[in-house]
Amino acid sequence: MKKLSLLLAVCFIIPACSGSQTKTSQAAVTPQTPDIKKVIASNILVSNAAAVEENLNKVETIENAWLSYAVGICDPYRRQYRNEKEKFVCDKEQNAKIIQMLIDRGADPNKFVNFAKKEANTLYVVETLADKLALWNKDALQTVLKQTDKCLIALTKMQTAEPTNPKYFAFADYWRNNNCSIDNYNLRWFGSTTDKEKAAFLIGKTKEAVKNAYGEPTVYAHPSEYREVLTYKRAEERKELGKYEAGVRAYEIYTDEVDYVFTLDRGVVSKVQVKTVSTTKAGEETKELDLEKAKQVELENKEKLAGTKEDPMKRMRGKMRGKMMRGS
Repeated sequence: MKKLSLLLAVCFIIPACSGSQTKTSQAAVTPQTPDIKKVIASNILVSNAAAVEENLNKVETIENAWLSYAVGICDPYRRQYRNEKEKFVCDKEQNAKIIQMLIDRGADPNKFVNFAKKEANTLYVVETLADKLALWNKDALQTVLKQTDKCLIALTKMQTAEPTNPKYFAFADYWRNNNCSIDNYNLRWFGSTTDKEKAAFLIGKTKEAVKNAYGEPTVYAHPSEYREVLTYKRAEERKELGKYEAGVRAYEIYTDEVDYVFTLDRGVVSKVQVKTVSTTKAGEETKELDLEKAKQVELENKEKLAGTKEDPMKRMRGKMRGKMMRGS
């Protein structure tokens, strides 16, 4: 009995008497292998090209998402993502090296084509990684441009072409002659698509496609030899949530005057604009909207938020709130 008591006492003091306790103890001190994908993303975040190269050698496949992530690092209005533990660093030379590495190892820039809104959300464009680098880091532009689909290059070039260039229609010609179509790309808007946003899907289409969707234009213009502009003026009703009255939240009705403007070069839609010209609240006077002021406010907001922590759910909540306000 004394020997048994002594053995039990020793076992309480020395965990070696228990196999399960030994395994638990060993597991607790075993260092965790870092997630190499997260490590590479962190290297990209701080523009550490040497570390990116070292860690890329440890992986068998290259993530296309790393390329998009690297391109966004030097956006002057970039915000800090909530899951980023370090402050992002835009070193354009190092950033260009990282982008070159990713392209050389097979990252595909054509996987990232999106709709975007410019000029206070009135100009709808198709945007590529090359378009972003042209503004954010020209040191890396040629690297990505060489691998960008030629139809996409023509599309983005014709969106900004102006008749001051004698060959402004050449990009639209390439698009048409090579049977290019935005239907070939996985283009979509964030969340549900509004009636206004549906206009963007006509970029690169024909005059017939515009007329099939909207009918005969309210205003037709022919500002230069190869350019036409079709404008559709529409009165659109929208609802917004008002104040509580007797325990019920009522809707307030607004009527907006909206211009849908389609610019065509040699029969190809090269630009789409959707502009709210004025708004009228039921029973009140019409208010004209100042686009230049709206663009200035948009810029000021972007400058104010640049570098601050981003809430990834905020935009989704905003979309849901917008749907509630419209009563849809």
